[in-house]
Amino acid sequence: MQKMKKKNILIICYGGTIVMIVDRKRKSVVEAENIDDIKEAINQIPSLNEKANIDIEFLEKKDSSNVSPKDWTLLSKYIAEKHSDKKIDGFVVTHGTNTMAYTASALSLSLGRGLQKPIIITGSQLPLEEYGTDARFNFENAILTASEAADKDYAEVMICFSDVILRGNRAVKVSESDFKAFNTPAFPQLGWIRSTGIIWNQAILEDFKANINNILRLKNNFCEDIISIDLIPGQNPNMLNKLINSNKCKGIILKSHGAGSVPTYKFVSNKRDKYKSYLEFIYGITHEKKIPVIVATKFLGGNAYKEINDECAVEAIKNGAISGKDLTDVMTEVKLMWILGNGSDNINEIKRKLHKNYVGEIG
Repeated sequence: MQKMKKKNILIICYGGTIVMIVDRKRKSVVEAENIDDIKEAINQIPSLNEKANIDIEFLEKKDSSNVSPKDWTLLSKYIAEKHSDKKIDGFVVTHGTNTMAYTASALSLSLGRGLQKPIIITGSQLPLEEYGTDARFNFENAILTASEAADKDYAEVMICFSDVILRGNRAVKVSESDFKAFNTPAFPQLGWIRSTGIIWNQAILEDFKANINNILRLKNNFCEDIISIDLIPGQNPNMLNKLINSNKCKGIILKSHGAGSVPTYKFVSNKRDKYKSYLEFIYGITHEKKIPVIVATKFLGGNAYKEINDECAVEAIKNGAISGKDLTDVMTEVKLMWILGNGSDNINEIKRKLHKNYVGEIG
């Protein structure tokens, strides 16, 4: 077996616990004041430079709870600019766990099928300098993943966390504290990292090989004017009227009790309530206000396909709701923001684009 040529991997530090330090006095994880100290700590992981020629750039030092769509635009633009550098074979992006799945989803849509190089997002539950940290392990695995993916021409946005490799736009955070913090409950994993190396799920990855005929066309605008709410028993949608009537709301996502189901019963309401049921609410918002209403599922591994739903889900669709199908709840939010941000405001067009498979996120 021919030995793999050493790849050139750019580590883009965008924050997260993995590049933070422990403040012993405050007993908390904080941003490192001296970037050079973090660079030195990363470079002192001996196996990193054995696996690849690495370069490190600090773009941000953000706690991921403070990441917004503006960060997705900034990060995707930066990667697109570096993408044309022939000296770079792949990217590793550090990120906090809280919104990692959001950023992975946003990058995949922004950069599209024109990617020629792998983008591996990683992070950690503990800082690099902490005893028993997973940061060192995750850095090593992310570099190995980026190198092998580049060698095999796999070009998509992936999350590498612990010993698994996941499609970024299918991933969700499943634990706040476990070292295996991410999974793709409704989609197969892309790879498994073992003591013998990476076992790749080649059948899935073949469709995402770099193609020189695909040109990277950056579409990285996101509309932040959406509402996303979890449905709870007895919840009255009329409380959203003031916000909807402000003309600032461009889209609504209802995270349902089950596979796209919404309540069909009529409320015991007062005379001031415009809508007497969720079905009236959906009809009024979509037909009168011309605002798209997406019905998604908030359950891991769930879907909101109309064909397999119960009556409550079918009635929602009949009254104008759009099924989120098997998009994760994270991807549903990101994709709607992306569709609206890139010039679509017609409900039928939004539905068509929401159901279109751009980067392996649906279907």
